[in-house]
Formats: sequence, structure tokens, C-alpha cells
Amino acid sequence: MNSESEIRSDHSDAPALPLYFVKTLAGFEGFLEKELISLGGMQVEQAKRGVEFQADMATLFRVCLCSRFALTVLRPVLTFDAQNPDALYDEAKRWDWGAIMTAQSSFAIDVTVHSGVFTHSQFAMLRLKDAVVDHFREFSGLRPGINREDPDLRIHLHIAHTTVTISLDAAGRPLSRRGYRPAGAKAPLNEVLAAGLLAHAGWKPGIPLYDPMCGSGTFSVEAALWADGFPIQWHRRKFAFMDWRGYDEDEWWSVRDELKESREPIETQIFASDRDFAAISQTRQALTTMELEDQVELGRSDFFRLKPQTDEGIVVLNPPYGERMPLEDAPAFYGKVGDAFKSNWPGFSAWIISSDVEGMKQVGLKIKRRIKCFNGAMECRWMGWDLYEGTGEKAPEPETKA
Repeated sequence: MNSESEIRSDHSDAPALPLYFVKTLAGFEGFLEKELISLGGMQVEQAKRGVEFQADMATLFRVCLCSRFALTVLRPVLTFDAQNPDALYDEAKRWDWGAIMTAQSSFAIDVTVHSGVFTHSQFAMLRLKDAVVDHFREFSGLRPGINREDPDLRIHLHIAHTTVTISLDAAGRPLSRRGYRPAGAKAPLNEVLAAGLLAHAGWKPGIPLYDPMCGSGTFSVEAALWADGFPIQWHRRKFAFMDWRGYDEDEWWSVRDELKESREPIETQIFASDRDFAAISQTRQALTTMELEDQVELGRSDFFRLKPQTDEGIVVLNPPYGERMPLEDAPAFYGKVGDAFKSNWPGFSAWIISSDVEGMKQVGLKIKRRIKCFNGAMECRWMGWDLYEGTGEKAPEPETKA
């Protein structure tokens, strides 16, 4: 059994720094790695769908507040080999849970299993829950409670074959939830997905951005948050690490003050539109929630009649697709999109996310790049074109994965 709550840095006399694992979407690891380095992470190293790093408490605060590519931040505290669920129970029960929680604490467990030995993830989760509860009941006669919605401690159980890793979730609520998504939004993009797709498109603050099928506004809000310079989770008041033993509230407020003072907004033209009144209302609500209503020019219009207000920039489309929002005639729709690109958007870089790969072929332009990604469980492509006067040939590029 190996406790991983702390590891040594390169200097043997230096204080130990905790190890963290930040989960992201496939293909975004490089963006996340650079981001963690910029936020002060040490010994940063990419892994599959995530990045490992070492950090002190102040750096952890900055990552949870500022990361736009992180889904969640995990702190591994225990790793061991278990050949069956009973062995998992025995090893977990022996661990000193009192180091991170009390018998009065509430907790919840998330589980991920890739194993031929542990074939029932819920049973593995129940064995870990029993181990935690029995540990406290044996030593104090009291038992911590389960709270799935708002626990004091969120524990992540990961099993790969027979290797069991138990981690603490530093954020609690997933970091993809920025707090602006309107209730009832139709098929909204995951916020981390939107931020990563913008990065893959080469967009950054200062470059004009057009979002003419804005839907509930995820692309536009993510871009506005990026350009505004405030930490992306600035309005969030609760993180799971605030209930950890050793949490330093003075350090927390010091980090917030530091980030506020170092804010550097970048003037950026962002245009959001949609032909649907409800979509415009939802986007306006999201922008208002994040105090960004002055950062985006929002209006109702039909993409096929829209003319850009700048000579260059990036245009991103999130059209209807999939079973939840099917198109009546997808080939004709994408053909019209291609015609609009050629007629109205020369000098721009254009990108579309859709699950309809065959339909997107009807755009009829030379593909600059195509990236495999997932919007929830739906496999999609993020396709990009550089638009020039008079171009129309198709030459698909090798596919990369996001």
C-alpha cells in the first residue's frame, strides 16, 4: 500500500509537494500542460486525458480558479493492488481516513473501472464506502454520512485491472460547469470542449470571433471569459478543497487578490447571433450571469444572410445535428453553408462541429484540418477551412484526435 498524498521534489531537503492529476478531454492535454505551467505547476507531465503536476496550496487555488481546459483536479492519496473487492475493502479500511476527514464529515464516491477483475463498478464503490464508514465506526463508534449532491469530501475511485487509486476531488462540482449555462438549453456544448475547440482553431483574445449559430452561447461566452481576463471560475464560491484539513482561508483570499490585480483584459470583437429568439435569450442570460453583456455584440440574424463586420477573423458554427436536433436535409444545408463561406467570408478561417461527417463533405471546400472529438457521448468532427476568393476544391487532411 502506497500513500501518494505527498511526493518529494528534486531537492531532498525541500518540502514535499502534493501530486495532482487534472482530467481533461482527449486531445486537450497539450493546452492543459501549458496552462498548468503558466499557473505555477511543477513537474508537469502529460498523461492520457490528463496532466500530472506538483503544487503547493496557492497553485492549487490558481488552477481551480483559472483553468479553462480542466474537467476536475484529483489528489491521489492511496494506491494499492487488490485482487478482489474484499481486498479493496481491507486495504482501504486500514488507511488513516482521519487524516483527511472526521466522523462528522459527509462524503460521496465517484468510480471509474477498467478491469476484468472488478466487473461491477457499483459494487467496488460500495466496498470502498463500507471501508470508510467501518474505519470510523471501529475507532469512534460514529460513522460519516453519504451526501451525493453536496458532500464535504468527494472521493474518486479508479481501478485499472488490479491497481486501485483513491483520490480526493479538489474542485467538487466539475470545473466544466462555469455557472452560466441556462436551464433548458438544447444540446449545449460542454464548456471545456468549447474552449478546447477554440484553441484548436487557433483563436485567442484579440482575434475577431463570429458565432452565427450561437445556440445557448457556449462558444461566445467562453471567448468572452478568455478575453476579459478574470479567472474563469471567479464567481464560484465553493470548492471541495475548502473542507480539507489544512485549508488556509487567508491564502485563498490572497490568491484571489493577486489574480484580480494581475488581470489583463484584451479588447476583442465577438459577434454572436442566431435566427432563433430563444437562443438569443439564452445567450444574453449567460452573458449577463457572468457580467459579460458588454463584451459580445448579440443579435438575431440568419447565417446565410450575415455579412461580417471585419475583414478577417474566425467563424465557428455549431449547427443542429444528431438525434436530438436532426436536420431535414443535411446535404443541402451544408452545401448552402459552403456557398455562404465562399460568398461572404473570404479572408476568414471557418470551423464547424458536427456528428454528420458525410453532410460536412458537401461544404465543398479544401479542408484545412479535421479533429475527432466527442460532444458528450456523440462522436463528432471539428473541421476547419481557410477561406479564399475562388477556392472550392476538396483535399481532406489527415485526421487528428481531440
